[in-house]
Amino acid sequence: MNRRLQQFLELEQLKPAQFADIMGIQRSNVSHILSGRNKPGYDFIQKFLVKFPSVNPDWLLLGRGKPLREMNPPVSAPQHNGPAGLFSPAIDLDFDGSGDSSASDSFGTDGNDTDEGNPEGSSEQLKNPSRYVRRITLFYSDGTFQEFYPPK
Repeated sequence: MNRRLQQFLELEQLKPAQFADIMGIQRSNVSHILSGRNKPGYDFIQKFLVKFPSVNPDWLLLGRGKPLREMNPPVSAPQHNGPAGLFSPAIDLDFDGSGDSSASDSFGTDGNDTDEGNPEGSSEQLKNPSRYVRRITLFYSDGTFQEFYPPK
């Protein structure tokens, strides 16, 4: 399993120390698992799957299948007729329940404004071309979620 953990860290572009911090465990624990000195316990595996729900448990535990789950749309997701796309007009973007469909006030920002009129992306992304979107996760009010992985 230590090889699969190493593969996951490479896939997510995480350093072992970053992974340990996300997991809330000591860095030495991750180091010992990666080196093969210790085998991961139940608590580690459970925390891993909770912190990273996109990981395929069969792959992690048994080495079967792909590292990431194939995320199917939730059964309760609203269906729409119209152009396919993440932000097509047929999708209701009422995030905060106020009836206002603008997403700008519903998400916290880190102070970096985007150039909405710029077809190349945000000004921040243009300054740092090594930044890219790795995953988009939508959380629904019924507790389900949906993940999207853009092509690389």
